[in-house]
Amino acid sequence: MTETIRPTEQSRPSWWRRVLTVAFAAAIVAGIVLTVRSVPPQALDLLLRPASVPVLIAAIATNAGGVLLVWVSWRCLLGSVAGRPGFVPEAKIFFISFLSKYLPGRVWSVLAQVDIGRRAGLGTGQVMTVFLLSLVVGLITGGTVGLVVAPAVLGPQAVWLLALVSLVVVGYVRPDLGYRACAWAARRVRRPLPDRAPDPRTTRRALTISLASWVLGGLHLWLIAVLLGADPLRALPVCVGGFAFAATAGMLVIFLPDGWGARDVLLGLVLATVLPLPAATLAAVASRLVCVASEVLLGGAVLLIAATRRTTPRTRADNPVRVRHHLALEES
Repeated sequence: MTETIRPTEQSRPSWWRRVLTVAFAAAIVAGIVLTVRSVPPQALDLLLRPASVPVLIAAIATNAGGVLLVWVSWRCLLGSVAGRPGFVPEAKIFFISFLSKYLPGRVWSVLAQVDIGRRAGLGTGQVMTVFLLSLVVGLITGGTVGLVVAPAVLGPQAVWLLALVSLVVVGYVRPDLGYRACAWAARRVRRPLPDRAPDPRTTRRALTISLASWVLGGLHLWLIAVLLGADPLRALPVCVGGFAFAATAGMLVIFLPDGWGARDVLLGLVLATVLPLPAATLAAVASRLVCVASEVLLGGAVLLIAATRRTTPRTRADNPVRVRHHLALEES
């Protein structure tokens, strides 16, 4: 008979957990507000002109579509490593940690995923493995898409990005290597790791979806650049590749909220190849505003839907690590 493991998040939270939750949410909101307040008025004027509103809506929609594909890629890895805890926990784990990127440092994103995942019945090792695998997938696919424009901007210095392309190829040929690297790291820090690695087919699917997410997300920048007068055909690869390149570099600057500043400077330099420098700078800042708006709207909508739905109990049959532990207890 299958034993049901009810997520601990269904129990009444203690007062200190409520305080921490409110403080964490307030910090994320404060980070988002500070990001928006740093946007110069010229970018707001550009996007809020009557003629620009359709472009603004399309840009927000395309970037939101890119974020949705990132979620789908993450869910592929989660389902293969830990099973599917259900829509509500998955939405909370991904989008709360995703929005926490507006706080300095990636540690908050990791802590949020581990805490929410544990209350949903997931093991720490499972959550950490999925986090690391999805981070690696995002970096190597973003760098690969960024190669479309990087050589034209960085010249010989962009040779290092070829390593990311080789990693994508290796990921398709030997998808088990990512899990092996996580297992090696877990042994070094003496942390638990899931007994089940993501199956090769799922890892390849996650890579493919992640590549598509970068392309779709980069289209919002192309819409903004065309609005500012860039040639549509010439600007398309520059904007798609430039966005992936700048966002990937921003992910590596972990002490800045969402790579703030570093990503915008790189994006401005890339766009300067198809726009005058003042217009390129304005487009980079407008891209930041569109990304914040689309991520907040999408994340808020998904979390609101999750708040209105009940969490489905997770069973031991859904969790391979708990199954093994349960069988060991029965044998003893």
